[in-house]
Amino acid sequence: MTDPRNRPTTPQFHLPRRSFLAGSCALAAMAAPGARAWAAGTAAPPGLGARDPDTLVVLVDATVENLDPATNIEWAYGLRPVYETLTVLDGTRTLQAVPALAASWEASEDASSWTFTLAEGAMFHDGTPCDAAAVKKAVTRLVLHPAGLSGTWQLEDPDSQIVVLDAQTIRFDLGEPRPFFDRQVSSQYGFWIASPAAAEAHSKGDDDMGSEYLQANPVGTGPYTLESLNPGQDATFAANAAYRGGWEHPHFTRVITKTIPVSATRRQLLETGEADMTLAMEPEDTVVLRDDPRFSLSDTPTFTVQYVAFATDGKLADPKARQALCHAFDHDTYIKEVALGTADKPTSVFPSLMQGMDGKDRLLPFDPDKARALLAEAGIAEGTELTMAYYSGFGDIEGQLLQAWLSEIGIDLKLQEMSFSAYLDVFFGEGTAEERPDLFYFSWWPNVDHPYSFAWGLFSGDAATFDGNTGRYANAEATALIDGLRNQVMDEEMAARFRRLADILTHEDPAWLPIQQERSQFVSRSDIAGLENNPIYVATLDMYNLSRTS
Repeated sequence: MTDPRNRPTTPQFHLPRRSFLAGSCALAAMAAPGARAWAAGTAAPPGLGARDPDTLVVLVDATVENLDPATNIEWAYGLRPVYETLTVLDGTRTLQAVPALAASWEASEDASSWTFTLAEGAMFHDGTPCDAAAVKKAVTRLVLHPAGLSGTWQLEDPDSQIVVLDAQTIRFDLGEPRPFFDRQVSSQYGFWIASPAAAEAHSKGDDDMGSEYLQANPVGTGPYTLESLNPGQDATFAANAAYRGGWEHPHFTRVITKTIPVSATRRQLLETGEADMTLAMEPEDTVVLRDDPRFSLSDTPTFTVQYVAFATDGKLADPKARQALCHAFDHDTYIKEVALGTADKPTSVFPSLMQGMDGKDRLLPFDPDKARALLAEAGIAEGTELTMAYYSGFGDIEGQLLQAWLSEIGIDLKLQEMSFSAYLDVFFGEGTAEERPDLFYFSWWPNVDHPYSFAWGLFSGDAATFDGNTGRYANAEATALIDGLRNQVMDEEMAARFRRLADILTHEDPAWLPIQQERSQFVSRSDIAGLENNPIYVATLDMYNLSRTS
């Protein structure tokens, strides 16, 4: 993590992203910029005008319309104000969990059984108690929901494996050693505890289990309740007066998230005082605000990798063809001149921060001549057409850049822009190789800091498209390595297995072309305090611990 006070003094030159695309893709990489540094806001921010100072206004680029934790596979920022998990990661640490709904816990000697003691006074927003019986019902619903995230808990029979010992004590008999289960249940995907009473009261049957209701009417135990939801526009969260954490600290009593897809508009709303903070913006807007002392830029590394997934069941079945496409992308130029230094260069398909990584750069180097030769060896003729799908506002610039570079090696890349919902239908959907794109632009991060959490759904030959393996990638050695990592402590033997897996997936038999490793870049007014980013918790805010200092 870079100290924001260490400002670089070396002049830096940045070519605007779209101007870069208009130029030659053979542009030489510019001199490396100085150490990364971002402004820590010290000047008075723009005036609030008539806005309520106890209301936090957050700008986001995409709407979260599904607030049911059993079926939400989108963003978690709309879930975090309303729900809680049994544990939560400790500040910025990725390998340590601290209490949340659970006040304490202990594992059996072999870590196959975990007992949690729940916090006193936890109540769902509907007035029902969040006791051990309710937690069992909530988890059972998560595991059994046919359209949900059942695989996250790795429970075969929740009725027998979840044991209510008393009103405040619950035991999970996992059937196998799971030494970091306390961190697994801190995840933001599939582990939020929703009111089983609300789900049961509004269930439309076994295919619904209350999901349609909870998607727009979330009922959790968190510090805020949903006051209103206008899909595509905004959501308003109001303080839950009964929240056991209390409201003595100067918390915000209301939080409004506004959906503003255009980055420049989000920047303008910050500059005019109409908003308090925004999720990541386009690089050109980020660099405008980073040195403005009226704002603070929280810039920290994350576990999120943006990538292009290869469909391995079509034209790119030969690993040499996929190696060629990897050789055709100039990462150094992209990071400096397109991302403008607001992202990190990936080192493999895995996040470089993940435990067990060794810092080695496994990317295939930019080499157009090598790319052409590999295409010829793979039998890919010059002029071959490939298609790449992406959703509006995410991957368009990268697609145009890849399109230009691939044209130099004889590949005609056609770009397919889709709405977010339509894209998810394609990315996670079925269909023949002929019906689906050849390339998919997306991003991914793990539930916990462990390679199995990142790898299984994306790269295992046993995973389906709805698990995340949109490229239908299958490599026998890779699948065996992934299976061997399941629930294993990352000792030297497991780290060696992990690194071998990274070698296969990144350059021997590429599953992806990694594009960038994201950095968390919340931009906020200089009077907003309490922001802390954990690299596992992507694009979410601990709204309860934020406050206005003036």
